[in-house]
Amino acid sequence: MGGKTKGIVEELIETFSFAQELSYKQIEALVEHSTIQEVPAGTIIAEKGSYCHGLALLLSGELRVAMNSEDGREVTIYHIFKGRICPLSAACVLGDFKGNTVTVTAETDVKVVWVSRRFFARSFAESEPFYRFVINDISNRLFEATEVVDSIAFVPVRKRLAQLLFSSSNSGRSPVYMTHEGFARELGTAREVISRELKGFERLGILTLSRGRLDIKEPKELEKLIQ
Repeated sequence: MGGKTKGIVEELIETFSFAQELSYKQIEALVEHSTIQEVPAGTIIAEKGSYCHGLALLLSGELRVAMNSEDGREVTIYHIFKGRICPLSAACVLGDFKGNTVTVTAETDVKVVWVSRRFFARSFAESEPFYRFVINDISNRLFEATEVVDSIAFVPVRKRLAQLLFSSSNSGRSPVYMTHEGFARELGTAREVISRELKGFERLGILTLSRGRLDIKEPKELEKLIQ
């Protein structure tokens, strides 16, 4: 076994809970049937209609999964962090779909282990720890996705923006570094709508705006908008 393969095996064991329940040889086999992808922030690693190569295991970094409308709008479904899988890649293989239905973008520099379709399908059927881990991750992300749909359908943009600002700023204690377009992607709305709402918050004295950054001045007033 080469040094690089050994390093990936050890990273998997350290990062993924299911790997800690498998034998070293089982993890070696997984790595041998995988490809490693390392890309910088901003890279699109999968897009709608592209071929689904297999199961994505995120060894480091953060991925953003989004859907795009025909008019060009984008809505973030969920984020994937270190030690998690991309559940739609799992569903793609298990459902025998060939193409992706979403866009997956690297929010930071990332390292992804792509487990081949055939090996993933076999391991899913034969390994209980792997099966439990995949099902749990799919369930959690499905719950997040339904919350996003519910929020877009029934919660006003102003309230959703206030919630995002409150969580992103550590309850108002930290500045938020995000463009108006970034907020629009997260909330599934137009940039113009976000700009209008943020200007409204600024007029109320809740925050101050600068290029690519905003500071919360009245976190209690922001919290009132969430309730």
